[in-house]
Amino acid sequence: MIDLWKLAAGFKRGDIVHRFVPTSIALSPFVGRVTAVHRGLGYLDVQWPHGNERVSADDVVKVNPAVAQFLPPEFDQSYSSYDIEKARKKWATTSPWAGSKLPRGFYTSLAKSWASGSSEVAAYDDAWHRYAAQGVDDDGLRAEVQKFYRLGERLRDLRIKQHIAKTAAYWVAQNRQYRLTTGEVEVGKPRCPKCATEMRRTTYKMDKGARVRLFACPKDLFLLKSDALVGPLGEPIGW
Repeated sequence: MIDLWKLAAGFKRGDIVHRFVPTSIALSPFVGRVTAVHRGLGYLDVQWPHGNERVSADDVVKVNPAVAQFLPPEFDQSYSSYDIEKARKKWATTSPWAGSKLPRGFYTSLAKSWASGSSEVAAYDDAWHRYAAQGVDDDGLRAEVQKFYRLGERLRDLRIKQHIAKTAAYWVAQNRQYRLTTGEVEVGKPRCPKCATEMRRTTYKMDKGARVRLFACPKDLFLLKSDALVGPLGEPIGW
């Protein structure tokens, strides 16, 4: 089996490459220039004479540019829009955050609000009571809270997609909930986040007589509350 990650690490931006054609055991008649290396994916972005393309690292071989008859264009067509290029230059010289205009500790307190499960409105209200007296612009404060929460939501959604194939329930940080996999939802039982052993239903008696429904791991006695479990997309389970 070919390790594409290690293979991609052998390339760098600017390398000249030939496409390998395994069906004919030959090389393509033209060469391309590597414009980006995605080591985590095992892929490369290559600028060919006819345009930019993302290819697997095992589909190309490096070529000595001194012996290449025709070289690919110098520019990168992976993002042909002029607006994208302008945005790239802007992002390289500016920050999307207004950190220097806000008091020290602002983002830390905002992160605590997000991690505790506070809504965007509640987080803004808390930030306003903390920092309004320090002369912070209200519109700027509101905009930073909104950007922070939008970023948090995108990262949360990305985390869901990355972990959709997990084999056991796992902690999703906000509200101390545990997200179940599709397989766990189908069988009606979670697997232990520590050892992936199928958990069993049990009842725990509280001090004042209240009973809480739990799932317990028979191997390491890890406990999960029933109301702390959500589905693969964050939906309530209702077990």
